[in-house]
Amino acid sequence: MALDLTPSSRPHGAQRMFSATTLVVEAFVVFFAVLAAHQLVPGDRATTWIWGIMTALALLACSGLLTRGAWPYWLGIALQIPTILLGLQVTAMWAVGIGFAALFVYGVLKGQQLDREKDAVDQKVWAQQDSAQD
Repeated sequence: MALDLTPSSRPHGAQRMFSATTLVVEAFVVFFAVLAAHQLVPGDRATTWIWGIMTALALLACSGLLTRGAWPYWLGIALQIPTILLGLQVTAMWAVGIGFAALFVYGVLKGQQLDREKDAVDQKVWAQQDSAQD
């Protein structure tokens, strides 16, 4: 079974809301992890800041692009990799990064399911209203 990341037709649906919220919170966590890595790995400060800030900015940009099709959802999944790899400098980020990756994928899939169910209910209600008006 292929992973279907087709975005919901709802502009403010659960899929987009869950995914965007996860990405924004994750960007803040990455920034704070970079602050911690600044002191923990003083020899790699430039690498840490470039890697961390670029990842945080990419996460924020991705959250804003979620209405543009399926590719931002795939980008969000790809951005989980540098977040997890931040564990090379801040050990706790191994667990935190994996947790955010799982949360993002769950939010995308569950949000899509919730939006499909809401669309089905809306269609049923609209059909009943149309038949009542006739």
